[in-house]
Order: sequence, then C-alpha cells, then structure tokens
Amino acid sequence: MPRGEIQRVRAVNLRLAAALAEVEGLYSALLRASSSRRRRRLRAELARAAGRLAVLAAEPPTPRSSVVAVRRSRRGRRRALAERGAAWIIARYQGGAPPRA
Repeated sequence: MPRGEIQRVRAVNLRLAAALAEVEGLYSALLRASSSRRRRRLRAELARAAGRLAVLAAEPPTPRSSVVAVRRSRRGRRRALAERGAAWIIARYQGGAPPRA
C-alpha cells in the first residue's frame, strides 16, 4: 500500500474514532446528568453526534486511482504492466469498460 494511501486510511480512521469518542462522552455525561433539562439537551446532542457517526461510517471507501505511475526500474515497469492488466481484466469481467492507458 503506497504511503499516500496509508495516510488517507489513517485520516478516515481518525475521523471515525473522534466521532465515536464524542458519542461515548455524551452518553457518559447523559448517565451522570442530574437535571431533566440537561438530560434533554444531552439527548439531543447525542442524537446529532450519533447521526454524524452514522454518516461517517456509511461513506463507501474511495476507490484507489487506476492511474499507474511510471516506474523507472525494470521491476517497477513490470509491476505497473501487471497492475494495468489486472485492472483491465477486473473491469472487463465486472461489466465495466476497460480503462484506457
């Protein structure tokens, strides 16, 4: 997995973890709330935070770009050619149009 791909995945995981921590914190505060007014406000905030978490969790992963960078070494060129061939086969048999190189 290329370095940029790892950083993108980490960023997505970090956003999910932050949203989950917000839900957990609000739920914990709701359990300890003493007044009914504060409980109503916390329930409303918890519902909004849970909605944000659901939206983040439901986002489909972004597909990797099909553009294969030019590699200078023989091994790199062979790998790029194999990746292009695999992408073409996948597109061909999944009903999509084969990518143009």
